[in-house]
Amino acid sequence: MDHLPREPEAFTEHVHRHFQRRLGEDVQITGPLELVIDERVVNLDDLYRATLHASDDPIALIEQFLDAMQNVRMLERTPLPFDVASAHIMPRIHNPNIFNGTRPDLLVHQSFVNDTLILYVIELNGVTTPITTEQIVRWGVDLDTVDELARDNLARYRPNLEMQLFQGEQGAAAMFNIGDGYDAARLLLDKLYTQLSGEFEGNFLVAIPTRDVFIAFPRHSDEFVTRLARRVEQDYRHLPYPITANLFLVTLDGVAEWAA
Repeated sequence: MDHLPREPEAFTEHVHRHFQRRLGEDVQITGPLELVIDERVVNLDDLYRATLHASDDPIALIEQFLDAMQNVRMLERTPLPFDVASAHIMPRIHNPNIFNGTRPDLLVHQSFVNDTLILYVIELNGVTTPITTEQIVRWGVDLDTVDELARDNLARYRPNLEMQLFQGEQGAAAMFNIGDGYDAARLLLDKLYTQLSGEFEGNFLVAIPTRDVFIAFPRHSDEFVTRLARRVEQDYRHLPYPITANLFLVTLDGVAEWAA
């Protein structure tokens, strides 16, 4: 990682200095990989992991992170009417750690399988902003409405998207790795079972170790599942935006936790 320290504490100090120069406002360090800006906790863990794995200039990732953060703050100050926002509501699957430093009741979300959660966001002009409970009260809509819109918008987001299919000696696998921020969220697609059950001869397993990784594979080979599960564990521990190392079982009835 050129020009950036590898130790979390030193990395935090480096980012702290960079943010203070750019923002021109008070930025406080409250712990390793954690800052407070304008009374808001900013977790740097995903940024740190991303710079560790950056193939290009890692400094550019810090600039992009800061630009995105400023865009979010600007968008939050501009309330959107529901008829504008509704077409831009999207779902994302997260680890509950996403709420570190934030009160969960302030953001619209619901529990999901494997101790994960679905967080609802507005994706507008390349800026992703979590939907607040205050917003849905102002819009006069409930969680079920938001969830239905989010799933419909996800299905329309890239309607002609194709999976990458791989065939090996021990079994087949399918992967979403588009990098658009919604790879893992595609576990929520209504037509996922219909799309893949033919490839895998019925029910199948899905791994979403991080936001940008989705792997589907059959469950008939214990050796194949075990080998993939080890890889999933490594990705979960080391890649940015970790979600879970646990596997999901996809059936005609829906998505459930996989118990080996």
